[in-house]
Amino acid sequence: MIAALIIAVSAFSLTAALHLGVLHRLMLRFNKSDRNGAGVWIGSFLLVGALHLIEAGIYGIALKVGQVLGLGGFESAGSITSTMDSFYFALVTYTSLGLGDIYPTGHLRFIAGVSSLNGFLLISCSAAFLFRIIRIEKTD
Repeated sequence: MIAALIIAVSAFSLTAALHLGVLHRLMLRFNKSDRNGAGVWIGSFLLVGALHLIEAGIYGIALKVGQVLGLGGFESAGSITSTMDSFYFALVTYTSLGLGDIYPTGHLRFIAGVSSLNGFLLISCSAAFLFRIIRIEKTD
């Protein structure tokens, strides 16, 4: 359980620092420049989406590390052997979608739970950020 806790806290800290650091830098940039235009909004939306995919990938790696360390595995209708299966599970967990076609066993359940909590928090931060970007009006 200690190894699962270390992996989960590490992934949580890394994704939170990455996400909040990028959003902070973007907000500083918007505060210093002309912020109007659909191109800026679309670019921000795409960047935030890519950021979430990277963060889900971090959890995919964390789950794979936990699996290699023998902390648990995955159950599904078919066999889970590829890295893409781990990424898929991490993505549906991170987004709190949780389809249930793949589910973790053992201490990987803890890492998956932390992933879901972290994803909910960071997606909420992104929504607030994007809303603010769209609402900002040019001030002289």
